[in-house]
Amino acid sequence: MRKHFRQTHAFAVLMLAMLMAQLSGCVATSSDTSPTEFTTTTPEETNNDSHSVQDASSTPEPIEAQYSDVWEKIQHAHTIDVHDEAEVRRQRKFFADKQKFMNQISDRAEPFLYYIVSQLEARNMPLELALLPIVESGYNPLAQANGPAGLWQMIPATGRNFGLTINSAYDGRKDALASTDAVLDYLQHLYDTLGSDWINAVAGYNSGELVIKAAIERNKAKGKPTDFWSLNIPAKKVQTVPKWLAFIQIIREPSHYNLKVLPIANRPFLERLPAPNGVEIGQIANAAGLTKKEFKTYNPGYRQNVIPSKGKYQIALPIENVGAYQENQDKLYAQKRYDSQSYIVKSGDSLGVIAAKFDISVNELKQANNLTSDRIKVGQELTLLTPLTANDKEAKAAQTTPKASSQSAAEVKDTKAKVDEVKATTYKVKSGDSLDKIARKNKVKLADLMKWNQLNAKSIIKPGQELKIAD
Repeated sequence: MRKHFRQTHAFAVLMLAMLMAQLSGCVATSSDTSPTEFTTTTPEETNNDSHSVQDASSTPEPIEAQYSDVWEKIQHAHTIDVHDEAEVRRQRKFFADKQKFMNQISDRAEPFLYYIVSQLEARNMPLELALLPIVESGYNPLAQANGPAGLWQMIPATGRNFGLTINSAYDGRKDALASTDAVLDYLQHLYDTLGSDWINAVAGYNSGELVIKAAIERNKAKGKPTDFWSLNIPAKKVQTVPKWLAFIQIIREPSHYNLKVLPIANRPFLERLPAPNGVEIGQIANAAGLTKKEFKTYNPGYRQNVIPSKGKYQIALPIENVGAYQENQDKLYAQKRYDSQSYIVKSGDSLGVIAAKFDISVNELKQANNLTSDRIKVGQELTLLTPLTANDKEAKAAQTTPKASSQSAAEVKDTKAKVDEVKATTYKVKSGDSLDKIARKNKVKLADLMKWNQLNAKSIIKPGQELKIAD
């Protein structure tokens, strides 16, 4: 996946390093120092392992406003003040010398890191937050735990509450770009709620907002400070925090830990485009000049081999492949397409029963849902794919036209109801709602909606539940 950037970048950074060495009078401490390393001090300049605590007077000025390497940009951010705590030191030592892991991180992060950093920059959030996926998932967008998933390891309730689509065909938590948008919204909410402290925000992301909120209230009641280090949260509840802080130090000074960070070009890698509904992923990949495996690397959110036939979805393509895709885009709709629908497994169902009911084969049903066995369970959501013929498309168009006209009065009534909802002070949750959708529909801030209803990002809302939409 890594492009020609590495070779040209290495030469440019080598020349820059030589120039800076001449200007500062520093001499390299090792003859085999890589040109892709970036350091701010040398091992001889520190007498112990507390490399993170830097006085304002010793913090280096950025060499220039622009960086050719995204890691360098993060390295020079210095927004997060890292205390040299015992658990942070232990995590630093654990990851020291693990060059294979660092190489893997850079390879996985290459398509996504620029986007994450640029979004953090646009929101005026610490660039060091881009290191969270290292400790959450090893920068693997397909990472799946018992509940959490994706680069950022979000749980389903949090993902939905912050606007992600999660269904049998697509999981927005595994869409690296979409999940980044949702997570940054969530982290900003946590920062605003938990004492305007970014380490508190990350702790809340790890342990739950209410755990940190309760600790802050306890300290306030005792007249104590409410920064993370004063809260004395048990280490087992916030394991992500020391790992994240350790990696901030490692990225700032990799050579101290016998590590080299492979560069990632500081320029856009991916571009998002509307996804063609009902089209096979292999056809899209072919149109863009990619292999199916490459397409799935950039679009890990799709669970099936077909883009859902209903709803608005996006695909991400390397910028260098966008032109080819746009040239071939029209041909995609002339090829075989599929209608998709969801089916919830009921008591007494089997793959054979479901397949017969919808006139598809068991093998097609298993392929559509990436099933490796015949086992299914009650309540499981399956995707059913039915090939669309030209006649099917015409029939669908004919069916939708009269419906649109006959339902116009109902739509007017529905529009009026929506206006009334905005004016109301309560809102009744409907099927498919999320906190994010409800907040946007009623033109209120998500943070306010959660505060009025004493909810947090892990709260689950149910159809019929009444929510306050005004204080």
